[in-house]
Parts: sequence; C-alpha cells; structure tokens
Amino acid sequence: MNPEHRQGVSMAKKHVYAVVDPASGKLVKEYPTATDETVDAALDAAANAYARWSRQTSVEQRAQLLHAVATLHSERSQQLAEIIHREMGKPVDEAVAEVEFSASIYRYYAENAEKFLTDEPIELLDGEGTAFVRR
Repeated sequence: MNPEHRQGVSMAKKHVYAVVDPASGKLVKEYPTATDETVDAALDAAANAYARWSRQTSVEQRAQLLHAVATLHSERSQQLAEIIHREMGKPVDEAVAEVEFSASIYRYYAENAEKFLTDEPIELLDGEGTAFVRR
C-alpha cells in the first residue's frame, strides 16, 4: 500500500462524473469529483511517493516493471478493449489495437531504458574539462 495514501485524501460525493455507454446511453459508473485541494493533495502524495520509490529502484528494475505492464496489457487486451468500447464507443477491434499499441510503447521504453538513462557527455565550448548530463 502506498504510504502516502494512508494520510487520507477524501472526496465528498457532492458532484459526480458519469460514464455513459455511448452506444446504449446507459450509465456505466459514477465517480465522485474532487476539489482543487483534493487534487493538489493527491498530486503531492504521488510526487512524494515517486521521489522515495525512484531512489530505491534501479533502471533494470524499472525496465522489468515496464515489461510486466506490457505483458499484462497484451494478456488482457480483450478485457481492456471491452472497457474502452463501453466507455468511449470505439469498435472493439480498434480498441484491441490501441491496447496492443500501448503495450508496444511500454516494451519500447523497457528495452531502451538503459540507453535512455545513461549519462551523456557534453562537449564544452572552450574544450577544457568534462561535463555530463546525469540521468
């Protein structure tokens, strides 16, 4: 469980956002809306959690996580496509393609993580010394 979540970010159900199936007009689900303060608190909690997580994980671990996400997208492409179809009215075959495309993006970044996050030397204008972009 995310430790930031325990701090409690409450959302009063004063207003709701309704997801409606565009094909049938039927209500799929209602979600509570959030105040600016609630959104700010959630973003702060996420930023704090990310800062802690990023210090504790290597590039290799992050790449493995992205591979796992890609695999789950591929394994569940039909289920995810049905959700896209129900919520946005996109034809299921197009939604499956969208999910698979998303999986390919995760795979791309997983396979290139080391290259993208390697320190990059910078050529100095006066030619003396060394500098790097640390990633």
